[in-house]
Amino acid sequence: MNSELVDALKRHCQVKLINSGTVLRYRRGFGEQMLLLLEGEVEIRLGEGEQAHVLTVGQHSIIGEIGFLTGKGATAQVTASKAVTALGIGHDELRALERHEPDTAIKLQRHLALLARSRMAQNEVLLEGYRDGDESGFEIVSCSTPELLSVAQNLRYEVYCGEFGRTSPYADHESRRIIDPLDAHGFSFVAYHEGEAVGTTRVNLARHGELGVLPEIYGMAKSPRHPNTTSVITKYAIREAWRGGSAYMRLFGAIATLIDNSGVEEIFIDCNPTLARFYSTMGFRQCEAEFMHYENGLSVPMVLDIPTYRARMSLADRQRRNRWR
Repeated sequence: MNSELVDALKRHCQVKLINSGTVLRYRRGFGEQMLLLLEGEVEIRLGEGEQAHVLTVGQHSIIGEIGFLTGKGATAQVTASKAVTALGIGHDELRALERHEPDTAIKLQRHLALLARSRMAQNEVLLEGYRDGDESGFEIVSCSTPELLSVAQNLRYEVYCGEFGRTSPYADHESRRIIDPLDAHGFSFVAYHEGEAVGTTRVNLARHGELGVLPEIYGMAKSPRHPNTTSVITKYAIREAWRGGSAYMRLFGAIATLIDNSGVEEIFIDCNPTLARFYSTMGFRQCEAEFMHYENGLSVPMVLDIPTYRARMSLADRQRRNRWR
């Protein structure tokens, strides 16, 4: 990337300081922004095990552009091999560049198109003959375009208004979609199985915009972490034939990869009372009184404390390794 584009992005993007050893992208994972490296180096690992190809990139390289632009999960795991200083480039930053420096924004868009084509061609060569271990037929896609978001909104309608027979103040019966204000700054995902959309969900980072009544009804507003490091998961809609299967966990996993590098420390969600025990096994706890939701019915608000969850998982992993010594 030339110095003109780098200088323009410095005027509109926040600087991120990333420690050595930090995973910037998990394979098949998602991020809220692309990253432009200003200093440091990252290791890109394509594939797994003995078949993996490892590349190292540094200053003025962009990370995560394919997933950001296409909505698909990352093809590689990216780890900071040295401490990194980077710029976070998201939709807000790109819109700001378009408003204030439209000619530069066009140059950036063309640069990203060339870069994405080059990276995808390189990945195809490096991964030729590599068999991905996931042969389940599932693909999780981030709704990075209006067309993909429309798929998610239609799936919500079919599940909530069709299968559940519920009403929603946000239902558009003509287009058969549920569209609400949180779509404007949320990250929606769709789970496809062999090309069929079978599930969807959405996560909003509280610092990105208003969440309506959710901070009060979930108890988020009482948290000292709110709004800087809190998030909320809504619009979980899984087709009946896929409920109780892996579609749910794959969607949750997609959200987890996105928030992992976003500095989020609490995830709030609501669920049917019969699912509260299931969420408890994942580390969630009830955080407010039950309430009646217009789309989900009787709902239990729950929260996951991410630092506590990570510490518990780390301890469990150490104990498991010790048992096998």
